[in-house]
Amino acid sequence: MTPEELLAAWHIQQTAFIEFRDQRVKAMLEMLAAAHPEDRPLRVLDLGCGPGSLCDAVADRFPDAEVVGVDRDPILLRLGRETNRHGERMRLLDLDLAAPGWVHEVGQERFDAVVSATALHWLNPDKLAELGLTVSDVAAAIKEQNMQAGLYVTLPQVLNPGAVFLNADHLYFDGAAESFVKGVAEEQREKFRLAAIDSGAMTWEAWWEAARSVPGWEAEAKEWEERWSDKSPTVKVSLEFHLSALRAAGFVETTHIFRWFDDVVVFARLP
Repeated sequence: MTPEELLAAWHIQQTAFIEFRDQRVKAMLEMLAAAHPEDRPLRVLDLGCGPGSLCDAVADRFPDAEVVGVDRDPILLRLGRETNRHGERMRLLDLDLAAPGWVHEVGQERFDAVVSATALHWLNPDKLAELGLTVSDVAAAIKEQNMQAGLYVTLPQVLNPGAVFLNADHLYFDGAAESFVKGVAEEQREKFRLAAIDSGAMTWEAWWEAARSVPGWEAEAKEWEERWSDKSPTVKVSLEFHLSALRAAGFVETTHIFRWFDDVVVFARLP
């Protein structure tokens, strides 16, 4: 497959897991339009950007915007760079969000917005808020125990006052307290995924097999294996965990602007 064919297959495959992918992106773009500074171009930071799908959508919607994407996957970054339609306005950086100091590598100029799509669930909760606690204890634990700042606590360092945060992801229902609705959500998601595959979408495994087999990408494929071979399973957390962690990090108006079962777009804003 060519990079262009692989990217097209990625979009189809991602939609198999996210039934209303286009609608949630539209909701995010509308919020970015409202946050667009009147006196200068919009600057957006995309966390876990993958091949730059959301970066591309932002750059299309806002022709003056500068978008910086951050990811650690060498194959997705190679794909994004080879299919970049926006030149210097869209930069993809190889950085580990779980490593200290990553914020110092994205440039000195601050951002007006930080976005993410189907990515932050790969970070364990302690890397989002540096806590392994219940939702109700998140804010108090950060304050009282002086925990090392996690991703959310770090973000204000690279954001302008009034900047917005938008995270689109599957944020799962509580299996103990919300078992009925959790079951319905999982059944709905699996039904849609199987229908998409029957219609020609590649499975997750098939897409990655194709990506690792692209001629000339042997170095990226080797690096991919080295980075992800020992990855431990991530702990799934709820919408309330994210909202509590964002509030503890100093964000306000923590809420969601889109929801379809457990597919959610989280919103927050800096004062």
